[in-house]
Amino acid sequence: MLLIIPAIELTKGHALRCVRGVPGTEVLYSEISEHPVELAQLWRRENAKCIHVTDVDSLTEGMSDVNLVAVIEMQKAVDIPVQLVTWQSTVRAYRNLLEAGVYRVAISSVAWTDPEGVRELIDEFGSSRVIFGVRAHNSDVDLGQSVGMVADEEFIKHVFELGGRRIIYTEVDWEGKLTGEDIETIIRVAAAAPVKITMAGGIASPQHLWALQNSVPRNVDSVVIGRAMYENRFPCQNIWRSAEAKLEPEIHLHASEIAQQSSISKLDCKR
Repeated sequence: MLLIIPAIELTKGHALRCVRGVPGTEVLYSEISEHPVELAQLWRRENAKCIHVTDVDSLTEGMSDVNLVAVIEMQKAVDIPVQLVTWQSTVRAYRNLLEAGVYRVAISSVAWTDPEGVRELIDEFGSSRVIFGVRAHNSDVDLGQSVGMVADEEFIKHVFELGGRRIIYTEVDWEGKLTGEDIETIIRVAAAAPVKITMAGGIASPQHLWALQNSVPRNVDSVVIGRAMYENRFPCQNIWRSAEAKLEPEIHLHASEIAQQSSISKLDCKR
């Protein structure tokens, strides 16, 4: 079975998307979306086993301290892995995030510009906590001005040689489009190296998930879903939203509290 991972996109410390609930809960979800920690806790209450966070500002504006602080607080507040996609220029920046408690970071261009540093990071924290992000377009990955374009299969093979054992793969044309993912592309990249693969983008319905489940190789074991989760496109979400509507006063009462659960960041996760 594919593991479904809800996505949170951060910009200036706030989530880009707002959860759509049943009528009468608009204020509840609007307020939750203004507070990423509470949004992470919402997905955890709804049985998420991992949360995917994208530091959107880092893709265009460089380092965003407010987003990174928010991710650290999110990890403290939930007892499941938070995996962070952020564009950082040094291995040191990723090490700081791991040392601060973020369970998993996805590295991109630094794998090419500082391969030995990345190798050391994997040796120190393990291949479960240090993974790699592949955001492709027409089978190429843009690794920035200092590197340029690299074929996605070449990049996957490269990170495998460094000790990487998991990648998150998305195609720009899939993102936010709700058009599904191209199975042939998935099969192609899954064959590039024996790594575990998390797909991201494009999923709009249970039918898309079933098609993915029935068609992809075994090393594709999870999928990140954003827009469709926020728009309640899956039957089980109706149950969650109805329950949350009844609990709205209680949720509001505790909305400003960060529940200090048994954060996974406190565990020994090097293996």
